[in-house]
Amino acid sequence: MKRLTALLLALALLLSLAGCSGGGQGSGESGPTLTDGDGRTVALPEDGGAVKIASVYGTAVPFLVALDLSEQVVAVNCKSNFWKTAVPALAEAGTVGRGVVDLEALAQCGAGVLVHRSNDDETVQAVEELGIPVLCIRAEDLEGVYSTLRLMGDYFGRAERAKEVIDWMDGKFAAIDAITATIPEDERPTALVMGGELGRIAGGDMIQSWMIEKAGGIAVAAEVENDAAWINVGVETVFQWDPEYLFCTSSASLDYTVEEILQDPAWNASAAVISGHVAQIPARIDTWDMPGIAAVLSTFWMLHQMHPDLFSREQLEAEIEEYYTFMFGQTFSPEYLGYTL
Repeated sequence: MKRLTALLLALALLLSLAGCSGGGQGSGESGPTLTDGDGRTVALPEDGGAVKIASVYGTAVPFLVALDLSEQVVAVNCKSNFWKTAVPALAEAGTVGRGVVDLEALAQCGAGVLVHRSNDDETVQAVEELGIPVLCIRAEDLEGVYSTLRLMGDYFGRAERAKEVIDWMDGKFAAIDAITATIPEDERPTALVMGGELGRIAGGDMIQSWMIEKAGGIAVAAEVENDAAWINVGVETVFQWDPEYLFCTSSASLDYTVEEILQDPAWNASAAVISGHVAQIPARIDTWDMPGIAAVLSTFWMLHQMHPDLFSREQLEAEIEEYYTFMFGQTFSPEYLGYTL
Protein backbone atom coordinates (compact mmCIF):
# COMPACT_ATOMS: atom_id res chain seq x y z
CA MET A 1 0.00 0.00 0.00
CA LYS A 2 2.79 2.42 0.92
CA ARG A 3 4.56 1.64 -2.35
CA LEU A 4 1.37 2.38 -4.34
CA THR A 5 0.88 5.68 -2.50
CA ALA A 6 4.47 6.72 -3.24
CA LEU A 7 4.02 5.89 -6.93
CA LEU A 8 0.83 7.94 -7.11
CA LEU A 9 2.52 10.91 -5.45
CA ALA A 10 5.46 10.71 -7.87
CA LEU A 11 3.09 10.57 -10.83
CA ALA A 12 1.18 13.60 -9.57
CA LEU A 13 4.44 15.54 -9.20
CA LEU A 14 5.51 14.68 -12.76
CA LEU A 15 2.16 15.77 -14.17
CA SER A 16 2.39 19.03 -12.24
CA LEU A 17 5.86 19.78 -13.61
CA ALA A 18 4.80 18.92 -17.17
CA GLY A 19 1.94 21.38 -16.94
CA CYS A 20 4.31 24.22 -16.06
CA SER A 21 7.13 23.64 -18.52
CA GLY A 22 5.64 22.46 -21.81
CA GLY A 23 6.14 23.95 -25.26
CA GLY A 24 2.67 25.56 -25.35
CA GLN A 25 0.18 26.86 -22.85
CA GLY A 26 -0.06 25.48 -19.35
CA SER A 27 -1.37 26.47 -15.97
CA GLY A 28 0.76 27.55 -13.03
CA GLU A 29 -0.18 28.34 -9.45
CA SER A 30 -1.04 31.93 -10.35
CA GLY A 31 -2.89 31.12 -13.59
CA PRO A 32 -2.32 30.06 -17.22
CA THR A 33 1.21 30.15 -18.62
CA LEU A 34 2.96 29.72 -21.93
CA THR A 35 6.53 29.11 -23.09
CA ASP A 36 8.19 32.08 -24.80
CA GLY A 37 10.89 32.18 -27.48
CA ASP A 38 13.60 31.77 -24.83
CA GLY A 39 12.02 28.63 -23.42
CA ARG A 40 10.88 30.51 -20.32
CA THR A 41 7.54 29.87 -18.61
CA VAL A 42 5.61 33.14 -18.70
CA ALA A 43 2.30 33.86 -17.00
CA LEU A 44 -0.48 35.12 -19.24
CA PRO A 45 -1.64 38.64 -18.35
CA GLU A 46 -4.69 38.74 -16.11
CA ASP A 47 -6.37 41.42 -18.25
CA GLY A 48 -6.69 39.06 -21.20
CA GLY A 49 -3.92 40.72 -23.18
CA ALA A 50 -4.91 44.40 -23.00
CA VAL A 51 -1.64 45.16 -21.17
CA LYS A 52 0.49 48.14 -22.28
CA ILE A 53 3.52 47.14 -24.35
CA ALA A 54 7.11 48.39 -24.55
CA SER A 55 9.94 47.13 -26.76
CA VAL A 56 13.44 48.15 -27.82
CA TYR A 57 13.61 45.32 -30.36
CA GLY A 58 12.95 46.61 -33.89
CA THR A 59 12.06 43.15 -35.21
CA ALA A 60 9.02 43.10 -32.89
CA VAL A 61 7.35 46.04 -34.66
CA PRO A 62 5.90 44.19 -37.70
CA PHE A 63 4.44 41.56 -35.38
CA LEU A 64 2.81 44.20 -33.18
CA VAL A 65 1.29 45.83 -36.26
CA ALA A 66 0.18 42.55 -37.88
CA LEU A 67 -1.60 41.50 -34.67
CA ASP A 68 -3.40 44.86 -34.30
CA LEU A 69 -1.55 45.68 -31.07
CA SER A 70 -0.30 49.16 -32.00
CA GLU A 71 -2.81 50.97 -29.77
CA GLN A 72 -1.34 49.17 -26.73
CA VAL A 73 2.25 50.24 -27.44
CA VAL A 74 3.61 52.91 -25.09
CA ALA A 75 7.30 52.65 -26.08
CA VAL A 76 8.82 51.26 -29.26
CA ASN A 77 11.95 51.13 -31.42
CA CYS A 78 10.98 51.55 -35.08
CA LYS A 79 13.86 50.89 -37.45
CA SER A 80 12.27 53.26 -39.96
CA ASN A 81 10.00 56.30 -39.65
CA PHE A 82 7.82 54.56 -42.25
CA TRP A 83 6.19 52.57 -39.47
CA LYS A 84 5.31 55.70 -37.54
CA THR A 85 3.84 57.32 -40.64
CA ALA A 86 1.85 54.23 -41.61
CA VAL A 87 0.69 53.52 -38.04
CA PRO A 88 -0.14 56.76 -36.15
CA ALA A 89 -0.32 54.96 -32.79
CA LEU A 90 3.38 54.12 -33.06
CA ALA A 91 4.18 57.78 -33.73
CA GLU A 92 2.54 58.65 -30.42
CA ALA A 93 4.54 56.03 -28.49
CA GLY A 94 7.67 57.00 -26.59
CA THR A 95 10.94 55.11 -26.39
CA VAL A 96 12.81 53.22 -23.69
CA GLY A 97 15.94 52.61 -25.73
CA ARG A 98 17.19 51.42 -29.11
CA GLY A 99 18.16 47.79 -28.74
CA VAL A 100 19.34 48.34 -25.16
CA VAL A 101 16.73 48.98 -22.47
CA ASP A 102 16.77 52.24 -20.50
CA LEU A 103 15.56 50.75 -17.21
CA GLU A 104 14.67 54.11 -15.64
CA ALA A 105 12.57 55.12 -18.66
CA LEU A 106 10.93 51.68 -18.78
CA ALA A 107 9.96 51.88 -15.11
CA GLN A 108 8.21 55.20 -15.74
CA CYS A 109 6.48 54.53 -19.10
CA GLY A 110 3.59 52.49 -17.72
CA ALA A 111 4.34 49.32 -19.64
CA GLY A 112 2.90 46.07 -18.35
CA VAL A 113 5.21 43.89 -20.46
CA LEU A 114 8.47 44.20 -22.40
CA VAL A 115 8.60 42.36 -25.74
CA HIS A 116 12.28 41.56 -26.17
CA ARG A 117 14.70 39.45 -28.17
CA SER A 118 15.81 36.04 -26.99
CA ASN A 119 19.26 35.29 -25.54
CA ASP A 120 19.53 38.40 -23.36
CA ASP A 121 19.25 36.98 -19.84
CA GLU A 122 20.84 40.03 -18.22
CA THR A 123 18.14 42.38 -19.52
CA VAL A 124 15.36 39.92 -18.69
CA GLN A 125 16.54 39.69 -15.07
CA ALA A 126 16.93 43.45 -14.70
CA VAL A 127 13.48 44.17 -16.14
CA GLU A 128 11.77 41.51 -14.06
CA GLU A 129 13.37 43.02 -10.95
CA LEU A 130 11.36 46.14 -11.82
CA GLY A 131 8.23 43.99 -11.58
CA ILE A 132 7.64 44.10 -15.34
CA PRO A 133 7.17 40.76 -17.15
CA VAL A 134 9.26 40.03 -20.25
CA LEU A 135 8.06 38.14 -23.33
CA CYS A 136 11.05 36.98 -25.40
CA ILE A 137 10.61 36.28 -29.09
CA ARG A 138 12.85 34.53 -31.61
CA ALA A 139 12.01 34.98 -35.29
CA GLU A 140 15.10 34.21 -37.37
CA ASP A 141 13.50 31.75 -39.80
CA LEU A 142 10.00 31.06 -41.12
CA GLU A 143 9.12 28.66 -38.31
CA GLY A 144 10.33 31.30 -35.85
CA VAL A 145 8.09 33.87 -37.55
CA TYR A 146 5.09 31.57 -37.24
CA SER A 147 5.97 30.63 -33.64
CA THR A 148 6.27 34.31 -32.72
CA LEU A 149 2.88 35.09 -34.26
CA ARG A 150 1.30 32.24 -32.28
CA LEU A 151 3.12 33.19 -29.08
CA MET A 152 2.15 36.86 -29.22
CA GLY A 153 -1.33 35.92 -30.38
CA ASP A 154 -1.82 33.72 -27.32
CA TYR A 155 -0.24 36.21 -24.91
CA PHE A 156 -2.18 39.26 -26.08
CA GLY A 157 -5.47 37.56 -26.86
CA ARG A 158 -4.97 37.78 -30.62
CA ALA A 159 -4.81 34.06 -31.45
CA GLU A 160 -7.48 34.36 -34.14
CA ARG A 161 -5.63 37.18 -35.88
CA ALA A 162 -2.35 35.27 -35.61
CA LYS A 163 -3.94 32.33 -37.40
CA GLU A 164 -5.29 34.68 -40.08
CA VAL A 165 -1.81 36.10 -40.72
CA ILE A 166 -0.19 32.66 -40.83
CA ASP A 167 -2.88 31.35 -43.18
CA TRP A 168 -2.35 34.37 -45.46
CA MET A 169 1.41 33.77 -45.54
CA ASP A 170 0.92 30.04 -46.14
CA GLY A 171 -1.34 30.82 -49.08
CA LYS A 172 1.27 33.09 -50.64
CA PHE A 173 4.09 30.59 -50.20
CA ALA A 174 1.88 27.86 -51.66
CA ALA A 175 1.35 30.06 -54.73
CA ILE A 176 5.12 30.48 -55.03
CA ASP A 177 5.60 26.72 -54.70
CA ALA A 178 3.18 26.15 -57.57
CA ILE A 179 5.30 28.39 -59.80
CA THR A 180 8.74 27.09 -58.81
CA ALA A 181 7.63 23.46 -59.07
CA THR A 182 7.87 23.86 -62.85
CA ILE A 183 11.55 24.90 -62.75
CA PRO A 184 14.01 22.07 -63.52
CA GLU A 185 16.85 21.75 -61.01
CA ASP A 186 19.48 22.59 -63.63
CA GLU A 187 17.68 25.85 -64.45
CA ARG A 188 17.71 27.17 -60.88
CA PRO A 189 20.30 29.95 -60.61
CA THR A 190 22.72 30.29 -57.71
CA ALA A 191 22.25 33.30 -55.45
CA LEU A 192 23.53 34.96 -52.29
CA VAL A 193 22.26 37.66 -49.94
CA MET A 194 25.03 39.98 -48.76
CA GLY A 195 24.79 42.06 -45.60
CA GLY A 196 25.89 45.54 -44.64
CA GLU A 197 29.55 44.94 -45.51
CA LEU A 198 31.19 43.34 -48.53
CA GLY A 199 31.85 39.70 -47.66
CA ARG A 200 29.29 39.66 -44.84
CA ILE A 201 26.55 37.24 -45.83
CA ALA A 202 23.35 35.49 -44.78
CA GLY A 203 24.12 31.86 -44.01
CA GLY A 204 21.99 28.83 -44.68
CA ASP A 205 20.24 29.09 -41.30
CA MET A 206 18.91 32.60 -42.04
CA ILE A 207 15.56 33.40 -43.59
CA GLN A 208 17.24 35.23 -46.49
CA SER A 209 18.80 31.99 -47.77
CA TRP A 210 15.48 30.21 -47.29
CA MET A 211 13.87 32.88 -49.49
CA ILE A 212 16.35 32.16 -52.29
CA GLU A 213 15.50 28.47 -52.27
CA LYS A 214 11.76 29.16 -51.99
CA ALA A 215 11.95 31.54 -54.96
CA GLY A 216 13.46 28.91 -57.23
CA GLY A 217 17.16 29.54 -56.68
CA ILE A 218 20.08 27.74 -55.08
CA ALA A 219 21.59 29.39 -51.99
CA VAL A 220 25.38 29.14 -52.34
CA ALA A 221 25.77 29.72 -48.58
CA ALA A 222 23.40 26.91 -47.65
CA GLU A 223 26.07 25.00 -45.71
CA VAL A 224 27.26 28.03 -43.72
CA GLU A 225 25.62 28.51 -40.33
CA ASN A 226 26.15 31.12 -37.63
CA ASP A 227 23.25 30.77 -35.18
CA ALA A 228 20.98 32.69 -37.57
CA ALA A 229 23.27 35.74 -37.58
CA TRP A 230 25.14 37.51 -40.37
CA ILE A 231 28.64 36.11 -40.83
CA ASN A 232 31.82 37.52 -42.38
CA VAL A 233 33.16 34.99 -44.89
CA GLY A 234 35.20 37.52 -46.86
CA VAL A 235 34.99 38.71 -50.45
CA GLU A 236 37.32 35.94 -51.66
CA THR A 237 34.81 33.30 -50.54
CA VAL A 238 32.03 35.15 -52.36
CA PHE A 239 34.22 35.14 -55.50
CA GLN A 240 34.75 31.39 -55.10
CA TRP A 241 31.03 30.76 -54.79
CA ASP A 242 30.47 33.10 -57.76
CA PRO A 243 26.66 33.35 -57.45
CA GLU A 244 24.69 34.23 -60.56
CA TYR A 245 22.56 36.62 -58.51
CA LEU A 246 23.83 38.87 -55.74
CA PHE A 247 21.12 40.38 -53.57
CA CYS A 248 22.05 43.06 -51.02
CA THR A 249 20.02 43.36 -47.82
CA SER A 250 17.83 46.32 -46.99
CA SER A 251 17.54 45.32 -43.33
CA ALA A 252 20.87 47.01 -42.50
CA SER A 253 22.69 50.10 -43.77
CA LEU A 254 25.27 49.27 -46.44
CA ASP A 255 28.86 50.51 -46.41
CA TYR A 256 28.87 50.01 -50.19
CA THR A 257 26.44 50.49 -53.08
CA VAL A 258 25.22 48.29 -55.90
CA GLU A 259 26.79 50.73 -58.35
CA GLU A 260 30.19 50.41 -56.65
CA ILE A 261 30.08 46.63 -57.04
CA LEU A 262 29.12 46.88 -60.70
CA GLN A 263 31.93 49.35 -61.40
CA ASP A 264 34.67 47.82 -59.22
CA PRO A 265 37.32 46.04 -61.36
CA ALA A 266 37.73 43.45 -58.60
CA TRP A 267 34.19 42.24 -59.28
CA ASN A 268 34.42 42.33 -63.10
CA ALA A 269 34.84 38.58 -63.51
CA SER A 270 31.97 37.62 -61.19
CA ALA A 271 28.92 36.02 -62.81
CA ALA A 272 26.44 38.37 -61.12
CA VAL A 273 28.26 41.49 -62.34
CA ILE A 274 28.78 40.16 -65.87
CA SER A 275 25.04 39.51 -66.20
CA GLY A 276 24.03 42.66 -64.30
CA HIS A 277 22.21 40.61 -61.66
CA VAL A 278 23.22 42.67 -58.63
CA ALA A 279 20.38 44.42 -56.79
CA GLN A 280 19.35 45.62 -53.36
CA ILE A 281 16.25 44.07 -51.87
CA PRO A 282 13.54 46.77 -51.55
CA ALA A 283 12.70 49.16 -50.10
CA ARG A 284 14.42 52.40 -49.09
CA ILE A 285 12.16 53.22 -46.12
CA ASP A 286 10.78 49.72 -45.53
CA THR A 287 12.62 46.42 -45.49
CA TRP A 288 11.31 43.23 -47.02
CA ASP A 289 14.03 40.77 -46.03
CA MET A 290 13.87 41.19 -42.26
CA PRO A 291 12.25 38.16 -40.58
CA GLY A 292 8.55 38.84 -40.43
CA ILE A 293 5.43 39.04 -42.54
CA ALA A 294 7.25 40.93 -45.32
CA ALA A 295 9.26 37.77 -46.03
CA VAL A 296 6.42 37.08 -48.45
CA LEU A 297 7.30 40.21 -50.44
CA SER A 298 11.03 39.50 -50.49
CA THR A 299 10.41 35.99 -51.78
CA PHE A 300 8.09 37.24 -54.52
CA TRP A 301 10.71 39.87 -55.43
CA MET A 302 13.47 37.24 -55.69
CA LEU A 303 11.17 35.07 -57.78
CA HIS A 304 10.66 37.97 -60.21
CA GLN A 305 14.39 38.73 -60.29
CA MET A 306 15.46 35.15 -61.03
CA HIS A 307 12.46 34.01 -63.10
CA PRO A 308 10.78 37.06 -64.70
CA ASP A 309 9.31 34.83 -67.40
CA LEU A 310 7.34 32.94 -64.73
CA PHE A 311 6.45 35.88 -62.48
CA SER A 312 6.00 39.25 -64.14
CA ARG A 313 6.46 42.77 -62.84
CA GLU A 314 2.68 43.26 -62.97
CA GLN A 315 2.16 40.20 -60.79
CA LEU A 316 4.77 41.46 -58.32
CA GLU A 317 3.13 44.88 -58.19
CA ALA A 318 -0.21 43.23 -57.38
CA GLU A 319 1.36 41.25 -54.53
CA ILE A 320 3.00 44.39 -53.13
CA GLU A 321 -0.33 46.21 -53.09
CA GLU A 322 -2.05 43.28 -51.42
CA TYR A 323 0.62 43.03 -48.72
CA TYR A 324 0.37 46.71 -47.72
CA THR A 325 -3.42 46.56 -47.80
CA PHE A 326 -3.36 43.46 -45.59
CA MET A 327 -0.89 44.97 -43.11
CA PHE A 328 -1.86 48.65 -43.08
CA GLY A 329 -5.24 48.96 -44.78
CA GLN A 330 -3.71 51.17 -47.47
CA THR A 331 -1.15 51.14 -50.28
CA PHE A 332 1.97 53.25 -50.83
CA SER A 333 3.59 54.40 -54.03
CA PRO A 334 6.94 52.94 -55.16
CA GLU A 335 8.35 56.46 -55.10
CA TYR A 336 7.42 56.89 -51.46
CA LEU A 337 8.70 53.48 -50.38
CA GLY A 338 11.81 53.95 -52.50
CA TYR A 339 12.07 51.10 -54.96
CA THR A 340 11.93 50.36 -58.68
CA LEU A 341 11.03 47.07 -60.31
